Amino acid sequence: MLKIILNADDLGLHPAVRRAVDECAARGTITSASVLANGMDIANVRAIRGVSLGAHLNILRGPPLSPRAEVRSLLNDTGHFVGNWTTFAMRVMRGAINQDEVRLEWTRQVVALLERGFALNHLDAEKHTHCFPSLFGVACDIATTHHISFVRRSVEHTRAFDCSAGALRCITLRAMAARNSRTKGVRSSGAVWGIARQGARFTLASCVESLHTLEHTSGISSVEIITHPGRLHPSDPSIPPSFGRMRVARFWETQLRCLLEEPWTDALKARDWRLIGFGEL
Repeated sequence: MLKIILNADDLGLHPAVRRAVDECAARGTITSASVLANGMDIANVRAIRGVSLGAHLNILRGPPLSPRAEVRSLLNDTGHFVGNWTTFAMRVMRGAINQDEVRLEWTRQVVALLERGFALNHLDAEKHTHCFPSLFGVACDIATTHHISFVRRSVEHTRAFDCSAGALRCITLRAMAARNSRTKGVRSSGAVWGIARQGARFTLASCVESLHTLEHTSGISSVEIITHPGRLHPSDPSIPPSFGRMRVARFWETQLRCLLEEPWTDALKARDWRLIGFGEL
């Protein structure tokens, strides 16, 4: 039996994400969510019945929780995170990112969420920055220290000859994952799905096809489906400029419609796949 976790990233980023997660949770099409400790909507996030919560570690966008003087290697000239994956990756490759500063900021984010009363059972990160080989062990250490059982390994299998931007991202992340040894006491789902398939490519049919192939060719027993739903209202504020250009915001409404209008729970049950949260894995 394949165990499926439907996870929403970016809870706490914006009111649109919170509304969408609430709607999907009520329908049973979100079972897990990752919370952004430095998001503009974090003060309004509450525990959601039937939804396991984790920390969406963020050293890429927005303001740090740490005093700026303590995390200088992570910041731009305005005192915010750099806001761009490529810029961040170049710093990592030059050795310009201080691991102690990463550990400090990520720890403060986890502690901030715990102090809000959230029971955290998984960690992942904005744009999968925790997957850099120099940083994955840091994320696992923090998880172990705070008794968090799961850290996302962003391994998504794509079709041969798929040269889309999403597929190329997956190839990069798989190469990183190959260098990230598992840390004792920390677990991960067998694979993820949803990095390559975003926007109009995020459909129930494409998901079921991919999971069916995985189930019969890889022997994995669990998959985390990564989603980015959002429900915008006309009066909503904009995402702060310090968060940089967020491509996923363009997909909010499309993914929300997919999760609400397509028969996810029925389709998974029909294949004897079990929909769970991380707490049940």
